[in-house]
Amino acid sequence: MARRRGLTISNIFHAGDGNMHPIILFDARKPGELERARAAGEEILKYCVEAGGSITGEHGVGMEKNELMAKQFPPETLDMMGRLKRLFDPQGRLNPGKMLPTGRGCLEIRQGPLVAGGATY
Repeated sequence: MARRRGLTISNIFHAGDGNMHPIILFDARKPGELERARAAGEEILKYCVEAGGSITGEHGVGMEKNELMAKQFPPETLDMMGRLKRLFDPQGRLNPGKMLPTGRGCLEIRQGPLVAGGATY
């Protein structure tokens, strides 16, 4: 996958429990690299689910994986999760937009344009 996408991907993992932490290296200043890195991450997660694993391990679903929950859970399960969340948080004050997929992607991880002399990521 790394060769096919023109990226460097390193894996660290927990020996014995199956947790894998792929580290996808990219330079967002290079056109297309951020998109290739995101696509590689999604491809890795799809493969994990197809192989019987999950999109997350001990840390829970992060914002970059939120929209991929539908790869692992059927709509009925996601609906039930949403109903349970609303039961305990009817006004949506606890981590709004951070538990279930919204279908819009994650605003928090969208990187703004890089400008010469500006902040680096």
